[in-house]
Amino acid sequence: MKKRLIALAVAAVFSAAAFAVGCDQGKPNDSTEDTNVEQDKDQDTPPAERKLRVLEKDFTYEVTTEEFPVTYGDITIYGKLWEPKEKGKYPLVVLSHGFNGHYSDFPLECQRFAERGYVAYAFDFCGAQKNGLSTGRTEDTYTPLTMKEDLINIVQTLTKKLYEVDSSQVFLFGGSQGGFVTALAAADERMRDLVSAIALYFPAFNIPDDWHGKPEVKTELMGYYIGADFIHSVQDLDPYAVIGDFKKDVCIVWGTQDALVKRQYIDRALDTYGTKAEFTEIPGAGHGFAGTALTTAVETVLAFLEARTYETV
Repeated sequence: MKKRLIALAVAAVFSAAAFAVGCDQGKPNDSTEDTNVEQDKDQDTPPAERKLRVLEKDFTYEVTTEEFPVTYGDITIYGKLWEPKEKGKYPLVVLSHGFNGHYSDFPLECQRFAERGYVAYAFDFCGAQKNGLSTGRTEDTYTPLTMKEDLINIVQTLTKKLYEVDSSQVFLFGGSQGGFVTALAAADERMRDLVSAIALYFPAFNIPDDWHGKPEVKTELMGYYIGADFIHSVQDLDPYAVIGDFKKDVCIVWGTQDALVKRQYIDRALDTYGTKAEFTEIPGAGHGFAGTALTTAVETVLAFLEARTYETV
């Protein structure tokens, strides 16, 4: 259904902590087996062999929301879907929050993506925030690597169990620590072929440097904790030696007044990704976007996604 785009006045509140950023339509298949015949048909036709999807500039879908948990092993991830109400198959965007963040950190992004014909899924990384809704891990046992596993299992589950998802068109989006984790996950051998492109707000590639050489003891940080396991996992991690294994397009949005993720970390990421990277710098914006900076960031990412979204067969 069509409707006029209404400007949403959303107060986007992002955490100031280090590396923080901050459906009635498609019912899931309860089986754990990949029985989605329609998705298999999608995968038979590579996106590059289809026509780009083109929507009228002011076209929007009516959006519905629905809670959708993802379980793997002893972990249960709390997440929520935003998707077009109109029955069909749509590309998937999975959104990853920053340090001590929650699934609710990207309301404007989720709404906007769904209005423009994407299934958006936001979630709580397990154990990675105060008062999180995911279960199976604690403040002492979560790390960027366990978060990476959360993200990989979420993508694998959604592409297999949601018939409204076009599993040949999967995009990842993350902010700050969530951007760092997103980049690591996209480069994993289980994800490289599945993920079409990634978009990152001020990705915190500084995390290993921040904790290198620090005692591996639980540390309080602005209302939450960095555990010994977390510090150990990143002590000697070189993210740039990993993220370059992702060979597809990357969008990075960063504010010139970001006091937490310095420009040097962004520049090195851009050098690592090379010609596959698109960079948007927002003058005066800090670590967390609001107001016109938020609107610019959302529309930048949306344009990036739409330029890489193909018609569903």
